[in-house]
Amino acid sequence: MPIVHVAIPVQDEVERLPGCLDALRQQDGVRFVTWLCVNQPEAWQHDPDRRVVRDANQASLQLLSAITDLDLRIIDRTSPGRGWPPKRGGVGHARKELMDAISAAAAPHDLIVSLDADTLTPPGYLQSLVAAFARHPTACGLSARYLHPLTEDDAVTRAMLGYEIYMRYYALNLWRIGSPYAFTALGSAIALPVYVYRKVGGLTPRTSGEDFYFLQKLTKHGRVLHWSDAPVAPATRKSWRVPVGTGQAIVAACEGEYTDRYPLYPAELFDRVRRTTEAFPNLFAAPVETPLDGFLRKKTDTDDPWQPLRENHKTVDRFVRACHERLDGLRILQYLKAEYRRVPTDDRATLIDWLDRHGSVLPGTESEASHARSFLCERTLAELSIPELDGIRRMLFKMEDRYRQEDYLRG
Repeated sequence: MPIVHVAIPVQDEVERLPGCLDALRQQDGVRFVTWLCVNQPEAWQHDPDRRVVRDANQASLQLLSAITDLDLRIIDRTSPGRGWPPKRGGVGHARKELMDAISAAAAPHDLIVSLDADTLTPPGYLQSLVAAFARHPTACGLSARYLHPLTEDDAVTRAMLGYEIYMRYYALNLWRIGSPYAFTALGSAIALPVYVYRKVGGLTPRTSGEDFYFLQKLTKHGRVLHWSDAPVAPATRKSWRVPVGTGQAIVAACEGEYTDRYPLYPAELFDRVRRTTEAFPNLFAAPVETPLDGFLRKKTDTDDPWQPLRENHKTVDRFVRACHERLDGLRILQYLKAEYRRVPTDDRATLIDWLDRHGSVLPGTESEASHARSFLCERTLAELSIPELDGIRRMLFKMEDRYRQEDYLRG
């Protein structure tokens, strides 16, 4: 059985880290090693505004050094002289440092499990990841299920629910149109074999968004699984450490900027993406106009964005794969944002339309979809109660689970 190597970046997490480690203590059935990178820029050593973070990081190091009942590997990127140099730092560099260290020490078929210090893993989580790769030995990655917990802070909870509805609605539409990029990028919910990490050239560090680009890289390399027996529980809280992600989305929502940054894109925009991808086999023989050609011409600065792919790929299968790599997750998101900026839409109307068209497609969610539609017709999303928002979130979670599990069970 492979050894599981859990990679956890740590910055200003002394209050939440014990809960994360306690959850790992409940994991059984697998041998695992926990790697932690306590990190900050070296420049913060003399910045009075960063004293709280410095103290928290030193407290994290002390906490970790006293633990004897877990197999820990601690990377100190916070003590004086060990912090990040200029132009480095942040969660992306911390994840890379951890994964590179694991890759250097582990066996090829061991697993790297990316986690966050504020995330709780359910009992059996690591064992379910091992089982997933045993069932699908050629899979190159896994994007696990997730569910943010409710909190006692109503404003933060409402913000989280709004953001999670956005993420699940987005993923569901990508599943619906058959996109290979139907994943939700959470750094706390990724796993992959060590040999795959080596083969793809590792993780590219970024200030933020490294989880999205890494999952996109894995998707282009091979099959990414999307099922774990139980969802991880990332923290529901504000965070200023990275410019994108759940923490920043909650900050934006609490400051009234949520709708502008995380809208629900109309289903028709996703349908245009599908009509474009369905045209890929025909594009191999000759130019065929697709709904996204105008957008792609601007992005590629060419009259025919598909012609270079025809010249470089001699079979239909390789050409279609190359087309999907050109119209990747980033390009799809860029297209949706561009069209939304051109013609903004109302989230409530978009969700009602989507429920009318697709809400009863998956068996077992018809009643939830009908109930959600009934109160959406009367009130805006901002006027809904927390239980009502949570009901929509859980309905979408159930729908997404159907896609995830069906994908996992095939082949």
